Amino acid sequence: VMTAAQALANHYGARLNLVHVVEISPVFVDTDITSLRKEIMEAADSSLRERKATLGIEAPHTVVEGVVSSAIHQTALDCSADFIVLGRGHAQGRFTRFWSHLYSVVRESPCPVLSI
Repeated sequence: VMTAAQALANHYGARLNLVHVVEISPVFVDTDITSLRKEIMEAADSSLRERKATLGIEAPHTVVEGVVSSAIHQTALDCSADFIVLGRGHAQGRFTRFWSHLYSVVRESPCPVLSI
């Protein structure tokens, strides 16, 4: 997905910004998961940095927590995005949970969406 997004950005002379949304499920109200949340966000950031380095992609990125569709919508607004490229990921299999987010991402997007 990142390679395709980079290729599109290069072809059209566009700026590429990457976002990874982490959806942390709510837990019991009396449980403090602040440290766990921080670890999850840091791990996602580290993983994204490693993937970018492996693929040779030099683009700013952000890792955000929230509902996938809302987080992508807000990030697109913050970045003044003209186009969104998103994907389910190759390791997720045919029926991934993210697939259920596709319609809401497209519906809430402030710009066109390409799903890979």
